[in-house]
Amino acid sequence: MARVMAVVLAAGEGKRMHSRLPKVLHPLCGKRMLEYILESAAELAQQVLVVVGHGAFQVRETMGKRWTYVLQEQQLGTGHAVMEALKELPREGTLLVLCGDTPLLEAAHLKKLLDYYRGHAAAVATAIVPDPAGYGRIVRNQKGQVQKIVEDRDASAGEKEISEINTGTYCFDLELLRYYLPRLSTDNAQNEYYLPDLVAMMHRDGYSTGAYCLDDYRVGLGINNRAQLAEAVAILQRKIKEKFMKSGVTFEDPDSVFIDMDVRIGADTVIRPGCVIENKTVIGDECLIGPGTHLNNASIGNQATVYHSVIYSASIEGGSEIGPFAHVRGGGDA
Repeated sequence: MARVMAVVLAAGEGKRMHSRLPKVLHPLCGKRMLEYILESAAELAQQVLVVVGHGAFQVRETMGKRWTYVLQEQQLGTGHAVMEALKELPREGTLLVLCGDTPLLEAAHLKKLLDYYRGHAAAVATAIVPDPAGYGRIVRNQKGQVQKIVEDRDASAGEKEISEINTGTYCFDLELLRYYLPRLSTDNAQNEYYLPDLVAMMHRDGYSTGAYCLDDYRVGLGINNRAQLAEAVAILQRKIKEKFMKSGVTFEDPDSVFIDMDVRIGADTVIRPGCVIENKTVIGDECLIGPGTHLNNASIGNQATVYHSVIYSASIEGGSEIGPFAHVRGGGDA
């Protein structure tokens, strides 16, 4: 298989978040939004580039030196963002283009897109959604090939009825991409270089252009406002707790508990209602946690009980009973 590279688009302002914090840095379950898609991309790609713009310095400082950053000084559309990244990419290979605001899109989804892409010049991840308003529509020909992708603002009345939408996740042949990108125009409602227009250009020239439709439409949708952020958190929370329950952890009331992604919990531990368990907390086997307990970067030994208490950056010895109303803070054992 050709070498795989990834470009993650993270230059947008995110106005609908109404926040001083760049959109892609908003936290979900203990990680930054951008961190999720970068880690997914890194599982499959030999090179990962992050295109930054608004809040570029803050994004670099927060995400660290693991990643290679490309500055898009002017935000002239997704096509322009990829143009800027091309300078750092090899001439040949497979390019994944991803959005920095899609934390639910996992490496397994990207792997399926890559597998589907083989034999195509370009492939896009799509989703069938209940309400397609605001999204680009996938227009297929009679053979089911992707003929074009039409942005919502440019769509006709008939095209607006299409429920299959563009998630903004693509695979491209790099050599072809280098040929077609300079041919993009800004003749559209937003006067921007639309990356989806490449699909129509390739299709018109006889290249195979396909669409991989995600099984769960929710994983491919970007986060644009606080309501969508909350929905993504809820999906991640269900996933986190289901993983623990399958490994032998009991939740008396799962919906009343909040757990970060990097938490570890041992078998036969019971989590009672009203608990918040954050950051890199480690809980041993056969513990009883809660009700009403807040653990943050805590280490809880086997067979410990902690209820109605706060443990912050502290270790609790195995077999201990903490609470009610204890507040343990610091680096030592309690």
